[in-house]
Amino acid sequence: MSGHQDAERVASRGAQSNAAGEGGAQPSPPAAADIASAPAPAPGAGEGSVPSIARYVDHTLLRPTATSADIVELCREARQYGFAAVCVNSTWVDLAAAELADSPVAVATVIGFPLGASTTAVKVREAEDAMARGATELDMVAQIGRIKEGAWRTVEEDIRAVVEAAAGRALVKVILETAALEPMEIIKAAALCREAGADFVKTSTGFHPAGGATPEAVALLRLVVGRDLGVKASGGIRTCEDALRMIAAGATRIGTSSGVELVHCYGHLAPPIEEELQRLGYRAPMPGTVA
Repeated sequence: MSGHQDAERVASRGAQSNAAGEGGAQPSPPAAADIASAPAPAPGAGEGSVPSIARYVDHTLLRPTATSADIVELCREARQYGFAAVCVNSTWVDLAAAELADSPVAVATVIGFPLGASTTAVKVREAEDAMARGATELDMVAQIGRIKEGAWRTVEEDIRAVVEAAAGRALVKVILETAALEPMEIIKAAALCREAGADFVKTSTGFHPAGGATPEAVALLRLVVGRDLGVKASGGIRTCEDALRMIAAGATRIGTSSGVELVHCYGHLAPPIEEELQRLGYRAPMPGTVA
């Protein structure tokens, strides 16, 4: 059977098996307006009692001009607001790990970033180096060109190699650059991520000219990977409305450099969102843990 046929089979099986709750049909994601109308609980304050929207956020700083002072400030904010993780370029992993050593905030870094065009061996070596220096989450870029040409076996082998290298040591999030893909390419690639053992699928690097995350892409990823993988929306998420739409569509992680603004803007809405995700049955690895 060809790699293309393998991917068709996996995509079909993934979409069918995940259409599911107990009566057979996948429930629709909650409408943003419904979530926004939920009553607000009393907001918390300080580390350990922040509004739970923070737990969705990967506090991200990937610009090439970032300095050590910028990374220290990023980690300070992540600790203060209780974000799920910081996401930094690999050169800063040691510093981030040291700054967050006694904190529940995870240290994420990027692999094969931003093009995904590194060889598999290079991605594995990057992953091993990052984990040795304290990374507990790896956001790897899939081989986008191979997805576009339908080389599905190569795509899966690339993802699986990093997943196997990270086994028991770090979560793996696979970036698919969904804005550059057709819907069927998204479906096939996400299904292969699930087959390869990834912990999350992720929309975007935030660096591609085609654009970043959309609620439609998030909903499609959620449909394909079902209830046991995380879905990370990233790329262009700067406002409260942006983030709310992504979570309503099924995202369990938000990659953004605007996390502080999100917490200040509508942190009090997070508990109703979280309850709705739990009601729908979505389950994803907790930040900083290994499946």
